[in-house]
Amino acid sequence: MAITNKQERFHFLDGLRGIASTMIVIHHAFSSNIALFFIRHHLPLIGMFLRLFTQSGVDLFFVLSGVVLLRPYLRKQRTFNVPDYFWRRLKRIYPPYFFALLIGAAIVYFNNTFPTWYNVRGFHMGFTWLEMFKEAFIINFDGNFFNLAWWSLGIEILFYMIVPLIIFTFPSQEKITSNRIVLTIAGTLITTLALQIGIAHTIPYLYSLTTYISTIGRFVEYPVCFLMGVFLATKDFDAKHGFYFILSGIVFILLGFILTNTGITTHFHSDFGQPFLYYSIFHSGYGMLYAGIIILSFNIQSMKQFLNKNIMIWLGERSYSLFLIHFSVFYFTDNLVSHFTADRNAYYGLLTRGIGIPFAFFMAMLLFWFVERKQARGLLTGKVFWPWQAGQIERE
Repeated sequence: MAITNKQERFHFLDGLRGIASTMIVIHHAFSSNIALFFIRHHLPLIGMFLRLFTQSGVDLFFVLSGVVLLRPYLRKQRTFNVPDYFWRRLKRIYPPYFFALLIGAAIVYFNNTFPTWYNVRGFHMGFTWLEMFKEAFIINFDGNFFNLAWWSLGIEILFYMIVPLIIFTFPSQEKITSNRIVLTIAGTLITTLALQIGIAHTIPYLYSLTTYISTIGRFVEYPVCFLMGVFLATKDFDAKHGFYFILSGIVFILLGFILTNTGITTHFHSDFGQPFLYYSIFHSGYGMLYAGIIILSFNIQSMKQFLNKNIMIWLGERSYSLFLIHFSVFYFTDNLVSHFTADRNAYYGLLTRGIGIPFAFFMAMLLFWFVERKQARGLLTGKVFWPWQAGQIERE
């Protein structure tokens, strides 16, 4: 099977997107229990690192979004038309989400119709038609979700909404100097921290420093991630800059852990033992780290070749469907297994993960095949269903 693709599409970035989605699946399948193990053994920072690292697949998604979405516009390869832009985003994002919402709502209804101890100890969401209507708009203000993973999609949508402003105001690549990059990142982070504190004290139901609220308010934690994507969309960087960004990202992540360990702001700690005040520092660090990795993927041939493998692209092209569906599948699998177990024991863990993970991938494949691929452009693996079929694709 031969595929010809004349559009500017960097398939190795699909490979990175596949890695990001896999990290998120791992985060929801394993990280909480592993982190709890370290906390019980008096190693909370290790547990915190694990949770933040696997969750940082979201940060990688946000950086990639900026790169892929804005590159043709900021480099004057495509004329920016505001109505056309929003229509294309709507066609690309909403149909898979709508069907994932139907599936997620059906699973929530099923779990509450046939409840077990799992509904008391792990699953608390109830089904109502009003909630169905509210979630149909994606952007969420109250922290209720049929699928908890969807909180980040609202943040992504908010970024899409400010893209026209970015297109018309962001400086050209000739004006983006090293000093300007440093000052912009520092200014963005300072503004972000101020917004976190300000919003938490004035609109606590939208964003809180003390309570975990998965709403649109969490946008204030991620501006640096989107900023890094915009920088990479505007200008080419060499490998040296990639290593600088990676080093800077590591420094910020370590700074977050140092500040966390000092206990200076223990009154800001969340229910998960993590200070929300420092989330911006962590996310900024991961944003810079992943920006550096993306730069290296453009410049280092061996890295590009690995990410450019057909199987990596196959996974990346289904990453949105996997993101949308996996948590709902986990809810369903956890409920089914709980009918045959009395607690979260090893048998429960083995069955829920052993069944839930492959089932989630299969459901993502179905959602991609019947819905998502119809609106996606420049696909390499859009005509094959199974992952092993990707190896049969020959590129020209």
